[in-house]
Amino acid sequence: MPEGIGENEMIPAEYANHESLITVACVNFTPVEGDKAATLARMEANIVEAAAQGCNLIVFPEEALSGAARCVACREQGSACEEHLAFAETVPGESSERILALARELDVYVIFGLPERDPDDPRVLYNAAAVVGPEGIQGTYRKLHLGSLPWVTEGISFRPGDTLPIWETRYGPIGVLICYDFWLNPELSRLLALKGARLIVNCCASFVGPGKRDYLVQTTATRAMENIVYTASANLVGGPASLSSYAGSDLVGSAREANFLGHSVICGPAFPRFSHVYAEGGDTEEIVSATLNFERLHRWDAVYPWRKWRRERQKETSALIAREFQKLA
Repeated sequence: MPEGIGENEMIPAEYANHESLITVACVNFTPVEGDKAATLARMEANIVEAAAQGCNLIVFPEEALSGAARCVACREQGSACEEHLAFAETVPGESSERILALARELDVYVIFGLPERDPDDPRVLYNAAAVVGPEGIQGTYRKLHLGSLPWVTEGISFRPGDTLPIWETRYGPIGVLICYDFWLNPELSRLLALKGARLIVNCCASFVGPGKRDYLVQTTATRAMENIVYTASANLVGGPASLSSYAGSDLVGSAREANFLGHSVICGPAFPRFSHVYAEGGDTEEIVSATLNFERLHRWDAVYPWRKWRRERQKETSALIAREFQKLA
């Protein structure tokens, strides 16, 4: 702790009325293929169990409600197929209302992936994550970076989102990203941190492949360290997954196991070492949880106050970066 600064002084004024401890659960989750009712029942059972374990925020993976297998019908017709259109829901909608009732009963927040139907155009779908809490259904984050063939068909099935919101909770502002938004695009995590997020949630569907476990854990830890935030990646586990990836027959000439990786993980920054893994799951269905202390986070932020630098002496650097990105748009 920097000399002459007391622990209470570490909490910036904008966070003073938020709770300083949060227990986060990431669910290594397998949907019931093609059966929304059964999948939703399994989600509810996990929420009840996580709440019984003392968790305040329960995070499910990308497309937890539907599963994220590659869709042949979408690929063949070049747009969202009838099955996708029928399965998708608006938010608020049937599933999010069910989750809301449980969130209110148990006094928890829940974030879960689902195919979202546009309320104004039923043929437009989004790969989304719904944010639900005791106060109500806050809304959805819609994935910005959609994958494309030959890896996945989500770029055909879904339309990208166009906002990067922050979600207010009693634990302070939380950022939500989905898979590629987090793994391969560090700019979004940086923006969420600059907008005030102290916890960034990543709902993902990462499949089995060489080095994928290391990549999942190390990237989650890197996003935490470079932004001085806590990070939580909730991943699907088991099958079926996309049959085509960099580890699949398209590129290496041999079939691979068509399963999702699991290994949901919760990380945070640490000094003087690089970062800290608070909890990591394996390759089976399970609840992975950790208690995170925001007072500790702000002590680290006092050591390396990069947000303050960006708002003050480095504000011209931020403006330059914004201009350079605009040139590429």
